[in-house]
Amino acid sequence: MNVYSFRKYELIEPVIKKFEAQHNIKVNVVNGKSKYLLARLKKDGMDSLADVILSSDLVQLHDHKNLLQPIPHLAQWDQIPSELKDNNGFWVSISIRTRALFSHKDDTSPPPLRYASLTRPQYKGTFCVRNWQHSYNQMLVASLLASESGSDTAWLPIANQLLAKRPTGGDRDQLRALARGQCQYALANHYYWTMMKQSNNKLDRDLAEKLNIHYMIANDGTTPISTTTAAIAKYAPNKHHAQKFIQFLLTSDTQSVYANSLAEYPVIEKATSRVTPFTPNITAVKQSLSLLDIAKKRLQAL
Repeated sequence: MNVYSFRKYELIEPVIKKFEAQHNIKVNVVNGKSKYLLARLKKDGMDSLADVILSSDLVQLHDHKNLLQPIPHLAQWDQIPSELKDNNGFWVSISIRTRALFSHKDDTSPPPLRYASLTRPQYKGTFCVRNWQHSYNQMLVASLLASESGSDTAWLPIANQLLAKRPTGGDRDQLRALARGQCQYALANHYYWTMMKQSNNKLDRDLAEKLNIHYMIANDGTTPISTTTAAIAKYAPNKHHAQKFIQFLLTSDTQSVYANSLAEYPVIEKATSRVTPFTPNITAVKQSLSLLDIAKKRLQAL
């Protein structure tokens, strides 16, 4: 079976190895940026060898249903909230994540735990954030727009004023910069911090230990989320294996792997005993998709 993954192999390796051992099916993983793999999928057409598509964010698949086919009914389909799966079965969410706020453990000042508080003068020039145009930030803004509270997005016109330095690198680079004192706060997907703490690189482990994590909330008390998703390629040559793999991703055991090994959160309730430390705004996931264009324009205007 062939998997096109927009996620780094290290993030999905525990799941891949577990599936191979359990089902005796060899999984070939092709990693790459979403735009390149989607372009390859489109170019190859009926000759494509891709079976499963794994995204690092729902936004990456939402506008490309022409490259997908509906997933046959899965045993767990009814256990997944309707907001976390496509109405016509073209994609299904596999795990939940959020963009969290990080601070330095030596910093005793109260962090901005509400998005509405980002307009306060004391937060100007204090943040490390990757490029605002990245899909992670676009999805965050779209989710905040879905909350329909103007206070949640009031900071957008002054977003660049929040920056302590020019955005460069990925989420882990923002955390490293924070640990080294280049900013007071950082925004990053929460699991990158856990990855750094578990890294084989001692420097990354040491830097991660200097940081605290905080889960920001919107005006309604919930935390915006995004989801990783899985889909079956339109011309999948191994459709049966693809269906089996996606069903495997949604078993309680595999959902526990996402929770315990990857520090993400399950889409199926009670799949793990690990408690989600925030109230996820699940209802905004689909709502935010229709607001992505507005979010992109707001961020492009910065």
